Amino acid sequence: MTRQIYKSGIDWWMWLVLIFVAGVTIAIAIDSTLWVALPTCGVMIFCILLMVGCWYEIDGNQLVVYQFFRPHRFPIDKISEVKKTTGILATAGMSVRRVSIKFADRSVMKSSMPLEISPKDRDKFISHLKEINPNINIG
Repeated sequence: MTRQIYKSGIDWWMWLVLIFVAGVTIAIAIDSTLWVALPTCGVMIFCILLMVGCWYEIDGNQLVVYQFFRPHRFPIDKISEVKKTTGILATAGMSVRRVSIKFADRSVMKSSMPLEISPKDRDKFISHLKEINPNINIG
């Protein structure tokens, strides 16, 4: 079985946040002591880790969502519905163009809420899931 990696989509606002935090960090570092500048450097590092530490992988029958380089595995055969959505829910993604994934078994997510992720190529991602599990309803 082959692995396919899908990068996370990153919207313009995430780049804007990173540039803003970098500007604030530089302004604080120029005009203050190291102990004042370190927390803002931490926020900038957090934003960078958020951007590079999020991607998605389809590995056999597993959907693996990496957030902060930490994998979360979900069984593809338990997916009941996949649909394209737009929204600003706080989930594993930095784009408002998302994919909402509902599972047939509530124990997978330990709730009734769908998994919302933001792969860069949503159409290819959804068709790949559909190849593995043809029972998925596309909404």
